[in-house]
Amino acid sequence: MHTKAKSRTTHLGLTVFCLSMLSACGGGGDNGGGTTASNTQPLTPTLAAAVTLEDGTGIGTTTFAKGATPTGGMGQTVLGLACEKSVKVSPAYGYTHLNLVVDGQKIAIPEDIGLVVQGSPGIVDPASRAVGCNYPLMTTDTSGKIRTRPGSATPYTLGQFFALWGQPLTTTNVAGYTGKPVKVFIRDGSTLAEYAGAPDALPLTGNREITIQIGSALNEIPNFEWKNPPALSTTPLIVKRGAFTAAQVGQGGLEDNLSNGRGGQGQPVDGLSCYGPRNQSTLEYIYHAHTHLAIYKDGVRLAIPQLIGVVGDDAVSNTTCFYPLHTHDANGTLHIEPLNNDRITLGQFFKIWGQPLTRTNVAGQLNTPVVIYVRDGGNLRIYQGDPAGIELKSYRSIVIQLGAPLTEVPAFELADEAN
Repeated sequence: MHTKAKSRTTHLGLTVFCLSMLSACGGGGDNGGGTTASNTQPLTPTLAAAVTLEDGTGIGTTTFAKGATPTGGMGQTVLGLACEKSVKVSPAYGYTHLNLVVDGQKIAIPEDIGLVVQGSPGIVDPASRAVGCNYPLMTTDTSGKIRTRPGSATPYTLGQFFALWGQPLTTTNVAGYTGKPVKVFIRDGSTLAEYAGAPDALPLTGNREITIQIGSALNEIPNFEWKNPPALSTTPLIVKRGAFTAAQVGQGGLEDNLSNGRGGQGQPVDGLSCYGPRNQSTLEYIYHAHTHLAIYKDGVRLAIPQLIGVVGDDAVSNTTCFYPLHTHDANGTLHIEPLNNDRITLGQFFKIWGQPLTRTNVAGQLNTPVVIYVRDGGNLRIYQGDPAGIELKSYRSIVIQLGAPLTEVPAFELADEAN
């Protein structure tokens, strides 16, 4: 019996499908018990009118915890799927979209399935354990999109995804929901069909939409179309250490914190201390990783200031220290050197910088639309959450678009690092 508490957190009003789609609403709260007359299945449900959503938009009621359960993918090989550390470059990812509807209520598919954090004991390889690893199937938001890494000789399956999630998938038990009839529908293009095979064998083909109906019958099957990010540029922008010219790093205009007294001036900032003679301390970090940050305003790249998180003057005794999150030059490379395996975020960097980071104010740039693109290898997506919560991970590229939209997302590549 499924016993997880159900919060009423919603995303864009798409959590309840008790509209024209449903012949009956079961209230969405109880997933146990037997069937009733309201569970009679219509013979021919139809495809609902298409709803267009921007990539990354969350759908459904938050019911499950973020990430895999303890029995899911924690770094070990799962049904032939290996967990590998991030790479700088890989082919573009695809996706399959999954809807889980219980008694008419859309249930959110949790984010971070298939993503294993650094330090996880399930990761055998020490190099991968230091920076975390990713499976070829993953969720990066609560949209229901299962992101799929290309290159597999055969299609991935829904059973592999549920195994990574650590949830059951049978005709009598779907993610802990039992005691109710289960039907599976697939949409490929404009064609809707009921799937009669074993759910765990269902292929995750490109752009396919899968709806698992549990309990009360739907008269109309959800139908989502996605406004995806602009294409990733095919011309890499090589990021070189020590770069300072405008052609290499972008235009000036973003204030630094070397002289204004804001942000990290040697004191602890958001859980991060400053290490060095100034504070009679030494940083012995577990790993060193790099995330690249770029900010574009009306199509013009703005340089990220140098020496954010580096305090003091080498010529003056006992004045220097540096945070385990800092910049050396103005090329946008954020250096991450944590004492342990704590999650380090973009919000922490902006606090050390002494600048705001919200959906209405990015480093003092006000009253301009904000769109955020996050890329890990070939997995490019729009980030819809709080920008301060974006994790800084090895090889991750973050592009913040202010104002006029970019025609393509720049492809930054760190020149001085191997995969």
